[in-house]
Amino acid sequence: MSARNKNRDADDMAKLEDVERGLAAAEAPPADLLAEAEVEDLARNDEANSATRLRNLWISVKNHEEAWKRARIRAEAAQKATDEEGAKLAKREQLLTEREELAAAMDAEVAQKEADLEKARLLAREGFADEHRGVLDNLRRRHADLLEQVATLEERAHTEAQKVLAEARTQARHIREEAQHALHDQLDAVSVERAKLHTQESALAEREARLEAATQLAEAKQAMLTQQVQRRIDMEVASVREELASAQDRYELEQRRRESIERERTELRTELARYGGDPRSANARIDELVADNQRMRDDLSRRPPASQVDELRSRAARAEEAQAEAEVLRRERDQLDRQLRYQLINVGELEVLRDQRDALAAQNETLRQSIKQQRAAWEELQAKAGSDDPFPACSTYDRDPGLQESRFWRQPGTLSELAGELRHRMADSADFYFTETDVRLFLAGLASNRLHLLQGISGTGKTSLPREFFKALSGGDDAVEIVEVQAGWRDKDDLFGYYNAFEKRFAESEFTKALYRALLPANDDRPMVIVLDEMNLAHPEQYFGTMLSVLENSIDQPGYLDLLTSPMANLPQMFDGNRLPLPPNVWFVGTANHDETTVAFADKTYDRAHVQELPARHQPFQIAGRAETDPVSFSALTNLFDEAADAHGYVADSAKTLLNKGLRDLLATFGVGWGNRLERQLDRFLPVVVEAGGTPTEALDHVVATKLVRKLEDRFGVQPDSLDRLADSIEQAWRKFDEVDSPTRTIDKIRKEAERLRGGFSS
Repeated sequence: MSARNKNRDADDMAKLEDVERGLAAAEAPPADLLAEAEVEDLARNDEANSATRLRNLWISVKNHEEAWKRARIRAEAAQKATDEEGAKLAKREQLLTEREELAAAMDAEVAQKEADLEKARLLAREGFADEHRGVLDNLRRRHADLLEQVATLEERAHTEAQKVLAEARTQARHIREEAQHALHDQLDAVSVERAKLHTQESALAEREARLEAATQLAEAKQAMLTQQVQRRIDMEVASVREELASAQDRYELEQRRRESIERERTELRTELARYGGDPRSANARIDELVADNQRMRDDLSRRPPASQVDELRSRAARAEEAQAEAEVLRRERDQLDRQLRYQLINVGELEVLRDQRDALAAQNETLRQSIKQQRAAWEELQAKAGSDDPFPACSTYDRDPGLQESRFWRQPGTLSELAGELRHRMADSADFYFTETDVRLFLAGLASNRLHLLQGISGTGKTSLPREFFKALSGGDDAVEIVEVQAGWRDKDDLFGYYNAFEKRFAESEFTKALYRALLPANDDRPMVIVLDEMNLAHPEQYFGTMLSVLENSIDQPGYLDLLTSPMANLPQMFDGNRLPLPPNVWFVGTANHDETTVAFADKTYDRAHVQELPARHQPFQIAGRAETDPVSFSALTNLFDEAADAHGYVADSAKTLLNKGLRDLLATFGVGWGNRLERQLDRFLPVVVEAGGTPTEALDHVVATKLVRKLEDRFGVQPDSLDRLADSIEQAWRKFDEVDSPTRTIDKIRKEAERLRGGFSS
């Protein structure tokens, strides 16, 4: 059961629990509410009305539940009858299949014997016809001569004729033996030459692998050296910049300090000018004043008169003032001396810093020039290396002689024979037992769509089917490329690769390289496939959106991939300007699981693809022995598709009539519709299924189930009963298209969706 169904069940159960709680509340109201005296009549009326509505809702739910139970009983009875009928049909189908396989094995054995006899006859005729013709001409001439002499030399002529006949037989036997020996020698030489070529191919493949590994190692080393050089240059530049910034900061600091010192010096000079100039002269003056003071004291001691005492006192007062002034001047002088010494020291440091700054500037300029030269040399080397091979892997393919030689492929018989042959080859070579229907549908999908979506649980062979199918069809693993999709893919560069402007080359992905190999002469007439494993790990409409548009537009005209945005030289030989042509002989198969790690496909992706869901288990069958045959060419395969479309076009016309007149209105009520794209696919799909041994219902039933009924899943507002009516109407309308077979896949898919929706009401 899906998460949406679980949520729906939880909601329904919650509603039922609410109904039960409401009924309980209506029948037994709480005691505290009954005890309140403020309850009014209006509130009682509201509770009564609510209880009545809840009872009605509960009765309605019970009625629905009883109706659902009765419908389930009827459905189980119908399902049981259907299962019994299906078991009978399956047993009958198995018996018919065994008879058909036995008849096919007998036909194959008879055909092989007839082919061997015809081959022997052809070898006999081709090997000895000329010799017999020459001998018979000689015999005719000799016989004419003998007839002229028959009258006289009858006995001699008879003897000569016998002798000539014996010689002719001996000569013919010798010629036959020589031709056989020559043929054996040629076959031995061809075998030896083929062994040599195989050995050379193995050696070339090994050498190519070694070269590829060496190239990858060299590229890794080059990238590592480039990163190391760049990091070293960046570190040196950053270090130089930091040193320059530090020096500049120190220089600005010293500049501000010097300006402050200059201002202080100016202020000191102003002060000195105000106090009389130099401090040394002030000291001398102070000394003189002290001496005068001393002399005055001596004079005062010798001259004690009052007038002199007053004068001496005044002089003493002046001396004290001068002494105080001298002390102040002495302190100012000491301070000026200290500032002067500090200024001289700062000036020296500033000169040293200025020299360091000049040296660092010169060193920085040298480093800048060196970096510029190294970058120019590196860009020149990169431009030269990138211009040689912008697409190195594709250019390597151009130089591979094995990929430049055209190959010749066989022309298959019929699509029915081809489908059976491929089915048995897949079982014989890889133990993958796919049903005839799965092989037919996949083969018909190749005719109608370039994009396939294979769905199913893990382990059902979603990746194995395209891989083994194309190996059997095209004769080798090199016809298959498996690309593992990553969850982080967001745009086309993750799928195609990207152009590295620094290295001047394109980083080719395995997807792009596989497309280019398909264009080369060795593969241009060979069916090839690219498998996108786990395609829905990321959003396909994001990284595969460009391919969807190119595939849609390449139906009536050639498609191209724009890998470059500007012209470049030395592009690979198969490029058309700056564009890579889309090979018409390549199909794209995406495998998909549906779980919590994946995303859902958009409707536009489903509409543009052939959708096929593989069964969970595969039933082994008896493998018919088949001779080894050459691969099938792409042109021969498309010719078979075209011939089937011409021979069984009426089947597609009948199917479109059923869709447009019988099913369009039925499905339109559910919001399901289709356009010209689906009808164009039917024109190619249905005839190939019929030509490959299937029935029209088998083909159209698959298309309706995967393209149209799929849109009914999880659609909002769809009711189970309406789906049952839709299934009955489709089954009735289908009888106008096919009176024998019924669309079992379509009907089963609709019934299962109806049962899933009914599961939300189960008890």
